[in-house]
Amino acid sequence: PPPGVRKMGALDAGPGSLERIADAIHSGEITVPIAATFPVEQIREAVTMQADRHVHGKIVITL
Repeated sequence: PPPGVRKMGALDAGPGSLERIADAIHSGEITVPIAATFPVEQIREAVTMQADRHVHGKIVITL
């Protein structure tokens, strides 16, 4: 991990952790790679892509 970053699980997170992460993403301090975006009608294709385990980034389902 980069300097100053440590691995934590959900049980280790303190109050406000989710809000701090969301703020960092919103400000551009953290970027989340998006591999693909699918409308909810194509959920099967999205699940198939994710199950392939060769995806580099998040699969987004739009509602």
